[in-house]
Amino acid sequence: MNRLDVENYFDLLQTTLEENDIFNKPGYIFNIDETGLPMNNRTGIVVAEKGSKSVSMTTFTEKGETISCIACCNAEGMFLPPAYIMKGKYKKAQYEDGMPPGSILSIVEKSAHVNTSIFIMWLKDHFIPQNPAGKVLLILDGHAMLLCLPSHTTHYLQPLDKAVFKSLKSYFYNACHQWFVLTLEEN
Repeated sequence: MNRLDVENYFDLLQTTLEENDIFNKPGYIFNIDETGLPMNNRTGIVVAEKGSKSVSMTTFTEKGETISCIACCNAEGMFLPPAYIMKGKYKKAQYEDGMPPGSILSIVEKSAHVNTSIFIMWLKDHFIPQNPAGKVLLILDGHAMLLCLPSHTTHYLQPLDKAVFKSLKSYFYNACHQWFVLTLEEN
């Protein structure tokens, strides 16, 4: 992480907040990030005696698809309903079972990753309608037109990675593993 890049980022952030009169308006400062959730179980940590010749863990052999999840919250802690992206041709009703109210699901043929058209759709149809009136700041990583976190610093500076996605992935992988074990026991 480059100290000068981080200092420049925080200087730009302060200037942007002051110039747009939102320095003391945390409800107008938003952060967005996305993460991928693989649709197969991950191998966990296996503990074995040192020198063991046969150590195993049951897991799926196929690679599996990924679902991308977009999260967005403001500095007051208010979260927008999440947006999900799945690879496929057709949206099935059961894909949306159990989703939080207001969530959106996009089905994309090529990849479940966020691309420019998905981001613009999310911005116009999901983010803007839920904004407070007036100017807001959207902070993200990797887009040249908006206030972005400095390159190679998001693992330290991206609050959604640390506070939300780390826990989400932990619970998600645990639930997948429990489902997999129950499935094995039933068969």
